[in-house]
Amino acid sequence: MGQIWDFLIVQPIAFLLRSMYNLTHNYGVAILLFALVAKLALLWFAYKGKRGMLQQQRIAPKVQELQKKHGKDKQKMQQEQAKLYQAEGVSMFGGCLWMFLPFPIIIALYGAVRQPLTYIMQLSSDVIERISEALEVSATEGFFSELTIANMLSDPASLAKAQSVVTEVLHPVNFGFLGVNLAEVPSFTSLSILVPLLSAFFSFLSVWLTQKFSGRPPAAGNTQMLTYLLGPGISLWIGFTLPAALGVYWIAQSLFQIPQEYFLTKHWNKKLDEEEARKAEREERRKTAEAAQKEEDRKRRAERIAEQNKKHKPKRYKLQNKPSASEKEQEEE
Repeated sequence: MGQIWDFLIVQPIAFLLRSMYNLTHNYGVAILLFALVAKLALLWFAYKGKRGMLQQQRIAPKVQELQKKHGKDKQKMQQEQAKLYQAEGVSMFGGCLWMFLPFPIIIALYGAVRQPLTYIMQLSSDVIERISEALEVSATEGFFSELTIANMLSDPASLAKAQSVVTEVLHPVNFGFLGVNLAEVPSFTSLSILVPLLSAFFSFLSVWLTQKFSGRPPAAGNTQMLTYLLGPGISLWIGFTLPAALGVYWIAQSLFQIPQEYFLTKHWNKKLDEEEARKAEREERRKTAEAAQKEEDRKRRAERIAEQNKKHKPKRYKLQNKPSASEKEQEEE
């Protein structure tokens, strides 16, 4: 499974990152370009996901009403909620599934940046082992030993020492970007500490502006707090535990996310407003037609009843005048 993941995901992403570096000869710029390409590649999925997310926000008040009505009966609540989503044409997971698509890219990028000798410089494991022995780097450091070696190769003396034990021509990667070494894990003793802090800040800014762009009231209580803190918390954790290159990628993603959310939200709010207006118009026409049909049926029933009453109207007979007493006496005579 690991080999399949490496071949299908990590290798293509490493190739793209390596191509960006060869084009710009700047590791930081290569990370920014890679983030832009990744954002554009996922734009269609973000486009579809934004529609589902806004639809869920619009029917949220109806869902809350169902929760108040059937809160104690979970099964009934699920049934009624499913009916509501079906009636509104909304997918229950349509706005959430697309949010997880960037994570495989982040994981694969992490695999590439933590092993620059393998994926960026394209050195074999045998060559890396000989270089680590020459530079006296312990293999027990795991994958991060590659970062140590890559940093050491920026020193001319270490580069010459490593080159003496291998026949391949070494082209070290310059990890410097705006005074920060993107191959090192940020710490409180270096300028790299700015990377995770900026990553958390721009992540929070992106989430906050996304909420503002939607034009919907924020969720109440712990839900809103979790929304604001989850993304920045993850970015802060990544920033202090992984190479700074991942933090730069996260910063770029947050910055690119802001205009994307603005334009997609504006586009889909306009579309959904038009759909709701058409739906309301159709509902109004349906109610008008039903009212007219009911009135027509009432008139027909009244006419039918009047016609039936006319056909079955009882006959009235005229009473003959009774003979007077004198007439009766004359007849008897």
